[in-house]
Amino acid sequence: MDLEELPRYFPDGDVYAIEENGKFYLLGSALESLADAEAIRAEAARRLDLFAAAISLLWTSMRKPRLGNVIREEDGKRRIFIEVEDTVSSRSKVSATISGSPVQPVQKTQAQDILARADKSPHLKEALQVWADPLRSWPRLYRVLEELERHLGQSVDKAGFCSNNEKERFTRSANSAHVSGIDARHAGGKFQPPANPMTLREATDFVRKMLIAVTQE
Repeated sequence: MDLEELPRYFPDGDVYAIEENGKFYLLGSALESLADAEAIRAEAARRLDLFAAAISLLWTSMRKPRLGNVIREEDGKRRIFIEVEDTVSSRSKVSATISGSPVQPVQKTQAQDILARADKSPHLKEALQVWADPLRSWPRLYRVLEELERHLGQSVDKAGFCSNNEKERFTRSANSAHVSGIDARHAGGKFQPPANPMTLREATDFVRKMLIAVTQE
């Protein structure tokens, strides 16, 4: 099911995804321009990270697929394909939503818009690359938020993307060893937890919402 999302959200561009006979591939001019299979695979891996990060903002059940083989076809011109393989899963699929509205990926596409904006900002791109890793611990979530605020030049609450109370709940929860345990950003007892600490799930959802908001501004 993760593979199906790639051509839906990235149907064109200098790297894009297709499905042929039940198999899924990445291809495009950015891959064809590279000199050897190692360079092609490295660039495909970088793009797959970003694709999966953008899609996971829109469909939270997304799990990043893995790369298979590099394939070249000769049909009068050079074409490079990277086979993409799914991870084992037993999940059901429902339509993704943003702020309660159905996503319509066939209308080209929110995921492409997110990456287009990220391409213009090293901090947004870094935030997406950190988000792409499915291990979303407290330190990594905090890092994503810091990259977003570096991009904005101010805190997300001052930029109007959340309330001061919500930002403070996240920050104090991340800093407090009482809440975030071994992933706390500071020594035990240095920071007191908020009265209503965030869970890691709540923190992940908060950072996801901030990523969507900032990349859609």
